Amino acid sequence: MHMPPLGLGAAEAAAWETHAQPPGSLTLSQSQGHDSTFLGWIIGGDADDVAMPGVMDDHHSHSVLHDLDNIPSSSSSSSVLLPFQPHVVHHSSQAAFPPFVTPPKLHHNPMPAVPASPPKQTPLAAGLLKPKPEAPGTDDAATAVDQLAEAARHAEAGDVFGAREILARLNYLLPPAHAAGATATPLLRSAFYFKEALRAALSTTTTSADASSPVDVLLKLGAYKAFSELCPVLQFTHFTCVQAVLDELGGAACIHVLDFDIGVGEQWASLMQELARRRPGATLKVTALVSTAAQSHHPLELQLVHENLSNFAADTRVPFQLAFLNLDAMDPSELLAITAGDAVAVHLPAGSVHAPAMPSVLHLVRRLGAKLVVSVDRSCDRGELPFAAHLFQAFQSCVFLLESLDAVGTAADVAAKIERFLIKPRIERCVAERYRAAAAGDKTPPWRAMLASAGFVPVQASSFAEAQAESLLKKVPVRGFRVEKRAGSLVLHWQRGELLSVSAWRC
Repeated sequence: MHMPPLGLGAAEAAAWETHAQPPGSLTLSQSQGHDSTFLGWIIGGDADDVAMPGVMDDHHSHSVLHDLDNIPSSSSSSSVLLPFQPHVVHHSSQAAFPPFVTPPKLHHNPMPAVPASPPKQTPLAAGLLKPKPEAPGTDDAATAVDQLAEAARHAEAGDVFGAREILARLNYLLPPAHAAGATATPLLRSAFYFKEALRAALSTTTTSADASSPVDVLLKLGAYKAFSELCPVLQFTHFTCVQAVLDELGGAACIHVLDFDIGVGEQWASLMQELARRRPGATLKVTALVSTAAQSHHPLELQLVHENLSNFAADTRVPFQLAFLNLDAMDPSELLAITAGDAVAVHLPAGSVHAPAMPSVLHLVRRLGAKLVVSVDRSCDRGELPFAAHLFQAFQSCVFLLESLDAVGTAADVAAKIERFLIKPRIERCVAERYRAAAAGDKTPPWRAMLASAGFVPVQASSFAEAQAESLLKKVPVRGFRVEKRAGSLVLHWQRGELLSVSAWRC
């Protein structure tokens, strides 16, 4: 397999790149100059780096924070966040970053206070993820799992008071120092995070689970970098998604990606690298749809994505356009106008759009004439399940993920940062959104069934994508991760548990 080791430095990567690569392959190397950007820091660079080049140096961080402090507040409902008119970027943009529109406050509507009938026992909860008898803290872990299951069943039945009462008892069993500390097992840590997420979902006040200050943003990015280096989940996801786009649209003169979950954008830097190598002069456009009501991104995050993707495009000499649209106030005619004539691919992970809006989103994707939809389906995003069963499905997925983090030898302080800034916020969003959907009576069909019923046809993952994923896992220092090809999708497992799957669909 023609993939370099994950830890290559710049000189080694350059030497590796002199070897022949198969047509259509996705490389991990970087061109000269990329190490000075944030994306270079995310994609390559040493695990022990203390500062983020181009982001964490004093001058740059001061200028970013200064710009943020001087951004005027706005209550505009415009769907365009940044930039207002997309343009081809061949150099670093120094423009001040426009603010988010002020999101409306969410009004929490709890389920009825009194259940219509006693909560039912769910087969998922019974015996799920029971700790091994010889494991330390077995009694606490088993009791925590049972009580968490009971609280979820009460919440599903509408007995908010009963659920809160159980969660209050869990506070004594799962205090932060015991359940989220360095010596806690993945099972206990997962139980603690889901206990906290359920407590927050049942609360009458709403808070944002994401980074809330510029310092938090930078710490979150540091956690993201560590997670990407230690665990193959992110790289598997990004390489498989990008390879699907290359397999389907690699010959297009202009690829336009509509992204419903842009993250830090490094997957599109990988696509730029491949376009620069295979089709010099080909244009890449990315339109990221961001929910301001869900507060999914801090403005600083989007500023860094914009600046660094633009710098990366300049380094690779790929004509590039980037725009952020407010998903909550989006006018479909805007998307129809800006995608006209382009080869459109859509990055639409499961759970990235609220269930009631999915039929409209899929209809819009078809109207846009998209050639491909790429989807990431995490096993914690099974919204078709009843609330209690869904919570335990997500809980199980979290346990597997934390087990894999421990297995690769993640230091306790690094694991704590990854869990605090990446895993815990996702759990909180997952539980809160699913609880609100259950309270509203929203029903979600299985993800693949939803796509198929809207007229999308699954695309078989290429043999190269599968071999590339296998090669990636061989670079991981522990055995236990494996790839399975299932119904055309590529599925990543940790030992006995599914972590996520990536699928592609033709429109």
